[in-house]
Amino acid sequence: MSNEGQTELAVAGRDYAAQEWARLCARDPQSLAVVEPDRRVTVGELVQKARDRAGQLIAQGVVPGDRVIVARPNMIEFVVDYLAIRLCGAVLVNLPWSAGTSITELADILDARCVILTEHLVGDNPLFDQLGDRRFRPDEPAPIGPPAPAARFEEELAWLACTSGTTGTPKAAMHTGSTLERQTEVFAEHFGLTADDPILVSSPVGHAVALLFGVRLSLFLGSLMVLVPRWKIETAVDLIDQYKCVYTVAPTPFLVDAVAYAEEQGCERLKSLRFFPSAGAPVPRSLVKRAYDALPHCQVWSYFGTSEAGAVTAVPLDADLDKRLQTDGTALPGIETRVVDGELELRGASQMMSGYWSGDPGGRLKDDGWYSTGDAALQRDDGYIRMIGRARDIILRGGENISPLEIENVLLGHPAVNDVSIVGYPDDRLGSRLAAVVVATAPVSLEDLRERCREVGLDKAKWPEFMTEIDIIPLSAIGKVRRDVLEEMVLEHIKRDVSA
Repeated sequence: MSNEGQTELAVAGRDYAAQEWARLCARDPQSLAVVEPDRRVTVGELVQKARDRAGQLIAQGVVPGDRVIVARPNMIEFVVDYLAIRLCGAVLVNLPWSAGTSITELADILDARCVILTEHLVGDNPLFDQLGDRRFRPDEPAPIGPPAPAARFEEELAWLACTSGTTGTPKAAMHTGSTLERQTEVFAEHFGLTADDPILVSSPVGHAVALLFGVRLSLFLGSLMVLVPRWKIETAVDLIDQYKCVYTVAPTPFLVDAVAYAEEQGCERLKSLRFFPSAGAPVPRSLVKRAYDALPHCQVWSYFGTSEAGAVTAVPLDADLDKRLQTDGTALPGIETRVVDGELELRGASQMMSGYWSGDPGGRLKDDGWYSTGDAALQRDDGYIRMIGRARDIILRGGENISPLEIENVLLGHPAVNDVSIVGYPDDRLGSRLAAVVVATAPVSLEDLRERCREVGLDKAKWPEFMTEIDIIPLSAIGKVRRDVLEEMVLEHIKRDVSA
């Protein structure tokens, strides 16, 4: 059968990899496909590179259904790897290039056939020697790969999304070709994006957000993909200005940098940017308000998503300002939400994972299809949802459940506070008291923080009772705050103060 016949058969069978490849091959081969600050490839070059890489993977033993780990920064090679894995019919596992032991541990847990690293970044790190023959050999010649993807249909495993756990090896959420496709499609529909809208990929491609709503979104639309190799606001502004990027999705610190840049330098070079949804870490409401003042041409708001279901909520584009500032939006099409005992649960077969690779010992995925997110939330009568924080992060103080996020949002409004995390520490009378771990840009005291709480009318039971400073808030390999590390640090500091 001809290549055209194979592609038509695959598309008719709802092989989403074949559809994605067909869309790419239908574009003008001379048009730009992917750019970095100093490199660019055309559509024709990207197709050729992907086939070459697929040939290498096949020569190194990859067959349909095999798991292939890709641990790269935001670079053209990641896009090549992604397409090559789809051509091979293999299962993608994208991880941060700096994830270290998570890479080697998951290679064993998932029985990965191949692990692709960026060799000049990892160097001779002996940690990766244990990968043995699994380690991809980039310089090994091989015949060119197939002209169309190996048949993998909609209900077959296509992607393992590593969850954002704060401790231990991340769990791998299993997504089929169908759920992977729908997670990208729903954001494209929500924003009304087209092939004429360049997409800035600013979040790290080792995370689900950049894969779904950056790399795959660009390929889904047939639009230019613009990669920020390592986040610097100056680099991002240069790329937005040069390629007239319309959209990016990024975590809170990136939004902080963009807003600060616009406040200091003006928004002229950012004026093509129309959408900047933010998630992955708590988005202070005060930051969203600053963003609307600094970037009046751009819709900025927080949304909620999980590795298990992709984007769950989003603010409608015609929502009033109060809803943009005070909520995380409403459930996206195909998703049901409810709050049970203060915790957000969701259901939606079109986007929901089929389960975890190593089982679900926590019992989060219920028999009736509802999934317990582990996130505390409030849901209004009109359907709008406000995320409060991780349910397990809730601090019980004197019988009251206290959300660290609520306090952190208040303290981030202090001009000397660049970043802050609230953790609990043991107390014989109240059970827990509250400690603020602060990254400061100027001298700040505990009394300054408490005065800020008083000014905004925060209940006194939520005022921090201990403060310590730190250079940077520790994050997990997947980008979540390591509250366990902060709790240990606070306890050590308190013990030291008591002994002194």
